[in-house]
Amino acid sequence: MRKAQATVRELGLASVLLLLLAAYLYINRLNISPEPSFKAKCVLPENFSCSSLILKTNGKLDFVLAQDTGGLINVTSFVCTKYQTFPPLPALNNSILITSSEKAYVSGGNSGNEVLCTERNGVSVPNASIGDIYDGNLYITFKFKNGEIKRINGTILVKYS
Repeated sequence: MRKAQATVRELGLASVLLLLLAAYLYINRLNISPEPSFKAKCVLPENFSCSSLILKTNGKLDFVLAQDTGGLINVTSFVCTKYQTFPPLPALNNSILITSSEKAYVSGGNSGNEVLCTERNGVSVPNASIGDIYDGNLYITFKFKNGEIKRINGTILVKYS
């Protein structure tokens, strides 16, 4: 008889533990995001990288360019578009000086420049909502201190915010 009482007590304890485990799993299931987190990225040639990618629904891009070319560069034009080849590159309102191993806003932030990310025609701004993804191209013109002009291009993948 004593053996039966111990078994009932053990079953009761096991039932309570199973209920607590089920409750814990149910609560934590609600905290798990249904979609993996999205990380904005850009790909640029060697010696260049970017950060602070923020694309607003009005098409304005906040963009920080970093460079490690070994010298001072002066960024004179910057275009964000779905256009597939080098488009005409209009001059920035404010050219941006970046020393080697440093970074600076080229668009948005404290740059004084507003760059819009455009559609394939290079002119119209996509009709976007928060959370939509923009997949486009970046085209940048800069000058070295000696006056040599270079053009580089890359890609961007960013969510509208």
